[in-house]
Amino acid sequence: MRFLALPVAELESTLLKEINDNPALELIEELRCHGCGKRLARGPCPNCASPQGDNAPIVCLSPRTPPGYRAADADEAEPRDIITPERLDEYILRQIGPALSPAERPIAAYLLAQLDEDGLLVESPAEAAAFKRAPLATVEHVLSLIQHADPPGIGARTPAESLLIQLDYLAETVSGSILALARAILQDHFEWLAKCEYARIARRLHMPRSAVEAAARFIQRNLTPYPARAFWGERTTIGGNGGPALINPDVSIGLLSQTPDSPLLVEVFTPLSGWLRVNPDFKAALADCPEADREKWTPVVERATLITKCVQQRNHTMRRLMGLLAGEQRGFILGGDGDLRPLTRARLAKVLGVHESTISRAVAGKFVALPNGRIVSLAKFFDRSLSVRDRVRALVESESRPLTDDEIAEALEREGVRVARRTVAKYRNMLGILPAHVRARVARLRPGPDYPLPGS
Repeated sequence: MRFLALPVAELESTLLKEINDNPALELIEELRCHGCGKRLARGPCPNCASPQGDNAPIVCLSPRTPPGYRAADADEAEPRDIITPERLDEYILRQIGPALSPAERPIAAYLLAQLDEDGLLVESPAEAAAFKRAPLATVEHVLSLIQHADPPGIGARTPAESLLIQLDYLAETVSGSILALARAILQDHFEWLAKCEYARIARRLHMPRSAVEAAARFIQRNLTPYPARAFWGERTTIGGNGGPALINPDVSIGLLSQTPDSPLLVEVFTPLSGWLRVNPDFKAALADCPEADREKWTPVVERATLITKCVQQRNHTMRRLMGLLAGEQRGFILGGDGDLRPLTRARLAKVLGVHESTISRAVAGKFVALPNGRIVSLAKFFDRSLSVRDRVRALVESESRPLTDDEIAEALEREGVRVARRTVAKYRNMLGILPAHVRARVARLRPGPDYPLPGS
């Protein structure tokens, strides 16, 4: 699991350290297919990368760097930008900033600084109001903005309160009956839910046990008691002098040929260009050495064996994951953000037969190079709001007059996308789009064909 969570560049450093520290591990400097083991003159493997005839994505393993490559061979003279993680407080402030007055911004910064690693608030609003010498109503207003930003539930005092806030966030897309039952369980029977005492909850609520179990599954699959641990945003910001950023992709996706209906060729990069194995001579010598030495060196061989198996398992999991993602998101890969299909980690985990946390580890901190040259976060494939944000941007760009958030929500519903007005407002803020009345004021000051003035 630790190897699966590491991006390929970090995993390379980890494995090289293991090779240096473990005499039973060796790296054979030859190019082999990590899928079938065939020796190759160059990648990808012609066997593993051959079309299947059903236009399904072709997924193969390829070394990130050619055999014999050394970092010292590269030209390090050019300045490079650094990719650094975006902090959660910065991500939330970027969302709620337009809704804050100058006096409220220090309060928001203070509240976000009081969050623990799970995203829960360690002090009460009254304590924060006393420390900042601000009205309690103002602090509660700012806290409400934080709690309903992305990810929802940030800033709650307890896990149960965070789950209830997340239920509000789902109210626009989920039927009322399951929400009402989930809310009743979380409000009054959270401790019993944690102990899976479904029969006890059912008796108290006068509900069938099957309905309570369904509500518990809904809570487990859609909510998290620790919102800061969930994926949020793009997780990356670009620093430096404004030049092109240096990102080592973990996966590269292209077309097998130049025809539009060509299968996608997905290359999952492996951390090492050579063939990692347990040294057979070292393993054979273990049987002939004295008992004291055998006890000393047996754990070394066992660790070397474990390392090789873990690398193989990581490669296998990444291949299966990328095969499904490329098949589900072909439109997004070849098109744009508006073509992204709704996809959850839970659904993918069910198809692959693994735990949802395995998918989260496989996705975290990794990047994909797309056919059009873009390099995007792998987690972007699961951003359910991305296509909606793209439609909001398109509606604003094509409007003949400034559309209100309610009108944008109605336009989206006519397209089959049901979102609440407050969700439209949140996405508009994230996109840096001004409210309708401000856009109208700008239009009056600077008339143009996009915004005709009244009576014109």
